[in-house]
Parts: sequence; C-alpha cells; structure tokens
Amino acid sequence: MTQISEYEMRLKRFLGRPDVKENFIKAFVKRLLWRLHWATTNKPYVIPFKTSLKISIPKTGCGSLIYYQGYSELETADFMMRFLRPGMMLIDVGAHIGEYTLLAAQVVGESGQVHGFEPTPKLFPILSENVRMNNLRNVHLNCMAVSDRTGDIEFEVFDDPSISSIRKQVTSGSEQLVKVATTSLDAYLSQINTKVDLIKVDVEGAEKLVFEGAEKLMSLPSSEAPVWLFEYSPHAYQSFGYLASDLFKLLHHHNYNILQFADNGEIKDFDPSIVVNKVINLIATKDKTRFFNMFQNQHLSETLS
Repeated sequence: MTQISEYEMRLKRFLGRPDVKENFIKAFVKRLLWRLHWATTNKPYVIPFKTSLKISIPKTGCGSLIYYQGYSELETADFMMRFLRPGMMLIDVGAHIGEYTLLAAQVVGESGQVHGFEPTPKLFPILSENVRMNNLRNVHLNCMAVSDRTGDIEFEVFDDPSISSIRKQVTSGSEQLVKVATTSLDAYLSQINTKVDLIKVDVEGAEKLVFEGAEKLMSLPSSEAPVWLFEYSPHAYQSFGYLASDLFKLLHHHNYNILQFADNGEIKDFDPSIVVNKVINLIATKDKTRFFNMFQNQHLSETLS
C-alpha cells in the first residue's frame, strides 16, 4: 500500500506540472532525454534559455525544472519580467546557477546592472560560466553569502546544493560545513553607491539575517527604497531561531507593506494569519501605489513569447 501511495503521489505531481498540462507528449519526451543525458555524462547540460541566451544546468531538482518548464519557479520569472525595466538594478541574493541573473541582465540591458551572490562551492563556477558564455557585461558576481555582518561564516553544503545555506541553529548531520565569506547589503552597497530597484532573496530560511544587514537600505525614503521579493517559509525560519512575525515586525518597522504574489499572477495584501503549507513568494514595498503603477499586467506566457 505504501509503494502504491508513493507512486500515486509522484504521478499526481508529474501530471500537475505546467509543461505536462500544456503538452503531455513533449513533456514526457523531454524527461526521457534528461535521463539519457545523465546516463551518458556527468557534465552540466547546456540548453537554450529565454530568447537568445543559453544556460548550463547541473543534475539537480532545480536544474530539471529549468529544463522541463523554462524556470525552476515560474512565478519568480513572471514577477521579474513584469517589474524590471531597462536601466534598473537587481541584487540576486542566492543566485544559484543564475537563471534569474541571466533573465534580469537581459531585461535591464546595458544601462542596468545585476549583482549576484552565491557562496555554494559547487554552484558558483556554473553561475560564472553561465554569465561568461552569454557575454553579460552588466553582471557582477560575488562568491559570498549575504548576512547581517561581514567576515566569515559557517555554511551548510548538501548533496542537493539548492538547499545549502548559512549554518542553522540545529544541523541534521547530513551536511558538510565549510567557511565562506559573507557581507551585509549595507556594507556592499556603500562601496558601489548605486540605487537598487529590486532585491530577490532566496536563502533557505536565512532571510531575516539578510534584512538585518540592510538597515540603512531599508531606512531610505519610499522613492529610493528597493522592492524586495523573498521566500516565505515559516518552517525554514524556525530552523534559524526566529518566527515569521519577527521578520514582519522588522519590515513594518521600516514602513514596508507585505504583498503576496500568487501563482496566477495576482498581487494582493498578505494575511499572515492564513496558514500556508508551501513556500511562497512575498513582496515588500514602501509605496504600494507606485509599485502597482510600475508593475506590468502582462503574464509570463505573454512576456516570454
């Protein structure tokens, strides 16, 4: 019964994938090709990405999602395509292999900038190669973590690098601990003195540390303060010893409004009393009116066509 139940769950997840719903046969064939590639080599798989770009993907869960559906998180790509404009600046905290770094770099153009941070030893070389082979001169990469301070910090590295993070309060024992360089956003931005438009944060629960290292940035007036796109995962937050309410208190202290970016592209005020059983994306903005005036109404299927 257990094996049947697990099979049914996997089948349900497969049938629920956006690419499977759109074209079952194409999605099935792509999964066969994905398995065939890794049966013959361990080298990263270089595939076309977006319109004129290409991306090297490793054999990971995130890599497979990029291969199957274009991005590991369609809603994140949707948001960035609808918010970013030529000339803007994005900070990508937890850049992974660079799917959103590449996307943003193409959108903001030569007049814009993208600053990416990725401390994971196995991922940073792939991230660097993806930027290099696309000749993206508006991207600045940093092999370091972002936290509430500068210096060195212990970092947990797992077999699946997408779940690696700054060391949590309680470790599982299945991770490798390494020391990595770390910086705060306030310290980093004091050196480049450039207005930031959007900060994407995906750090597996260490989000509060990132915000705590950006007090000066968050204290800017609404016309200058950046918009934040960050993962909401109360369970991951608890592994770092804080509650979601602690993070919201910090954001509200700096007059940020919290919005939710739903799967269907709708943006609405976030109600923290509602129980959320999966990781979702939240938005923090000081000026909702200005934010909605900037945000484009096109959805991902339109912006990527």
